[in-house]
Amino acid sequence: MVERRNAIGRARIKGKAKKFLKRDGQTDERVHHAIYAAIISHQISPGTALQEDALAGAFGVSRTIIRKVLQRLSHERLVDLVPNKGASVAQPSAGEAREVFEARRVLERIFVGQVVERASDADLNNLLKLAKTEEQAFERGDRQARVQLSGDFHRHLSVLAGNKVLSDFLNELISRTSLIIALFESPGTVPCSHSEHREIADALRRRDSKKAMEFMDHHLRHVEAQIELSESHVRADFRSLFSKIA
Repeated sequence: MVERRNAIGRARIKGKAKKFLKRDGQTDERVHHAIYAAIISHQISPGTALQEDALAGAFGVSRTIIRKVLQRLSHERLVDLVPNKGASVAQPSAGEAREVFEARRVLERIFVGQVVERASDADLNNLLKLAKTEEQAFERGDRQARVQLSGDFHRHLSVLAGNKVLSDFLNELISRTSLIIALFESPGTVPCSHSEHREIADALRRRDSKKAMEFMDHHLRHVEAQIELSESHVRADFRSLFSKIA
């Protein structure tokens, strides 16, 4: 009888531990998603210090959770972690920017060829719809949605190509491109043109891989040409930025 009660007690403790682990995991994911989205949508500028205390207070979580999230963002190349100095949003150099665009041109040419061979007509129609949704965001002046949808277009294209390893690599490059645009974007420019996405999608629907590759190469070179060096950074108010999420 005693052994049975002990067994039940151990089972309850184990169950509670799993529950708390799941809850902590959900919190980690929620905080990660919020900071990740704020960085790639340019709400937090490259070079901005990410103080653990300030972020913990903004989200209402422990510094341990913030530290884990910052480590993950560091692996994703969105955050720089410097011993004895702390974390800050990654600040890519002009040389790194050129290398990122070069890598994307090579990789996305591969994706275009694979999509022409593998994607269904329905898949390509959905890709075109995504480009049109981005266009609508541009027309209503929703910059945050436009930035997100612009990246989503390229991510969706990589998924249709059917190579998960290369798709994961492109996803990292897209996030790093967002940082580059935030750092080097010329005032008043629109770095990623929705009309160019429409041209790419139309060529893919026609199964014209040569034209689609030409459009993609032109598109990425156009984005790269729209950026120039800028050193202006703004201190972020984390409590105000993440108040709804916390």
